[in-house]
Amino acid sequence: MATRRDTLIGLGATFAAAACVRSPTEQRNVIAAGQPAALLIWAVARERLAGWPRRPDPECLTGLAAGAADLPELGGLSGPVRLADTATLSAIRPRLILDYGDTDPEIIARGRAVSESLGVPWTIIDGTLARVPEAFIQTGRLLGVPDRGESLAEDAERILEDWRRSTAGPTFYYARSDDGLKTSYRGALATEVLEGAGWTNVAVGGEGVRRVSQEQVRAWDPEVLVTLNPGFAKLAQRDPVWRTRADGSRRRILLMPDRPFGWIDRPPSVNRLLGCAWLAAPTAGPSARLARLSRRLYGMAPAEIRTPKWLL
Repeated sequence: MATRRDTLIGLGATFAAAACVRSPTEQRNVIAAGQPAALLIWAVARERLAGWPRRPDPECLTGLAAGAADLPELGGLSGPVRLADTATLSAIRPRLILDYGDTDPEIIARGRAVSESLGVPWTIIDGTLARVPEAFIQTGRLLGVPDRGESLAEDAERILEDWRRSTAGPTFYYARSDDGLKTSYRGALATEVLEGAGWTNVAVGGEGVRRVSQEQVRAWDPEVLVTLNPGFAKLAQRDPVWRTRADGSRRRILLMPDRPFGWIDRPPSVNRLLGCAWLAAPTAGPSARLARLSRRLYGMAPAEIRTPKWLL
């Protein structure tokens, strides 16, 4: 499912072929440029992942398949994580550097520079949520497990089809920080899961992720506070300023799972499929579908899956 955009950003035949000719039995030889790429590799061929750009915390690791805790922290090639040391990466003798996410020119240039310095093929896969099925297929082919990639892509396509048909949801404010005053404006990648399901983000008048005032949140007057942060959820649950709407009614709080990884973002990778699957049927409660998807993405047992909670 290669596209013209893939060709333009560097998924060229030379690099792709160089990565694909390697045997899938060669272990731990793929470097993730960032945490989104690490989750994509983990889902498709976790035996190939050389290490974490940022090591997940112990609670997160308990929700991942055996071997996750044994992987070293390598650092990343960009973003907020600690930058990787090229000597450390060279010692791994990697066969491929994989990036997943934004495809802007700066990231592409940086990836190519690292590739040239290490003499290792590099490729980037578009991280747009709607293109997750393509990402699975491309990664499966690159890592020598095409059947696995295609199987995950089929699951993802079904989930996204149901997600796109979701019944329109409430207006919401996405609280990202401990105090709830850091949010993502409408159209940001961080709220793509909710907005794509027909929920209306009240944060308008800006872009990206920004801090706002509590007065601004009250003026937006969302029906629901959505958060991945248990600490903020408890704070807001007790605080009448956060809980009271303009008409005096009680505002609801939705605590979305953040372990092993977030269902909305954090990071913006294939973990977001769990949020999409739940939003397609938010009143259905725990389902075998969510458990199966969680197991496929993470390797965790279905019984351990966390689900969204409405705090009253």
